[in-house]
Amino acid sequence: MNIEGKVNNLVNELTENDIEFSVDGISSYLGIFVMYNEHISCYLEYRNHSFIYIKKDDPRKMWEDFTHELGHYLLHDTDQRTTNNMMNYKQENEANKFSLLFRMPQQIIESYELFSEQDLMTFFNEMRSAARQRLTLLYNHYCATSSVS
Repeated sequence: MNIEGKVNNLVNELTENDIEFSVDGISSYLGIFVMYNEHISCYLEYRNHSFIYIKKDDPRKMWEDFTHELGHYLLHDTDQRTTNNMMNYKQENEANKFSLLFRMPQQIIESYELFSEQDLMTFFNEMRSAARQRLTLLYNHYCATSSVS
């Protein structure tokens, strides 16, 4: 399944189960331990338990870091310490895309007709660059799935 599919499935599952879209709500629902620290954000597994470490920062940045690490949790089964740089680069880009899509879900964008950078920035508390990236991905999705020839 592609990244978009995984994001959409997770958004639907969380919505159907009335799970709050927050670090605490999502991590509790998925059984992920979240630890806050002063140094680094990362995801790791230890003794069959999943941990997301989040570097203390402003709330928007901590949400972005959480969703990025959540992407690793849902998408990847490798230890980046033992994989080559090209694979790590690929996985980081996949986690970034997951984070962007999850922070601004297509279902919500379409339901509320949030089709401008300003709309996304206001509704989701995002930076302009992230809103622009999300709209570009959505535009590309519409072009790829268009039935117009």
